[in-house]
Amino acid sequence: MDPKLVKPTFLSLLLVASLLIPQYAWAAEKSFKSLNFPDRFIRHRNFLMFVEPATNALSINDSAFRVVSGLAGSCHSFESRNFPGFFIRHQNFRLKLNKFEDQDLFRNDATFCIRPGLANASARSFESINFPGHFMRHQDFELRIQPNDGSELFKKDATFFEENAGVPFGDDNVAIPAPRE
Repeated sequence: MDPKLVKPTFLSLLLVASLLIPQYAWAAEKSFKSLNFPDRFIRHRNFLMFVEPATNALSINDSAFRVVSGLAGSCHSFESRNFPGFFIRHQNFRLKLNKFEDQDLFRNDATFCIRPGLANASARSFESINFPGHFMRHQDFELRIQPNDGSELFKKDATFFEENAGVPFGDDNVAIPAPRE
């Protein structure tokens, strides 16, 4: 094989791989920890969204989401780990976990633009694509979208630290035991 051809081919493969890796990283499972309640994570419970501690198998699974390309064609959507095909969406300004519906309204309600954190630029805030200026925020530990009023409390309530999701558990939400030696 001609050595002159090997180098450009290797560089081409390296370039393609570097372009694909960041996209793959976004598809990884993530959890989002509240800035002002650092023991609490975004999670679903009974198909409604809350910020609550992730202390057991069920709450760890409920707080894990795949960050995928936005269902509305831009930005991002959040797909549940333990309910594949179910996405975080807003409905009447309350955040819920709903099964995918092939409708424009659903796709828009389930798409959020990830912004630098309103209270901390190294964290994240999530702006609704179909209600610009409205962000995911917790209030009384319930998640909803509300317009940014510029207050410090709003900024803190709408800021979350991204973390790799906890260790997956089985479909029955029972911890998978470690192998015996």
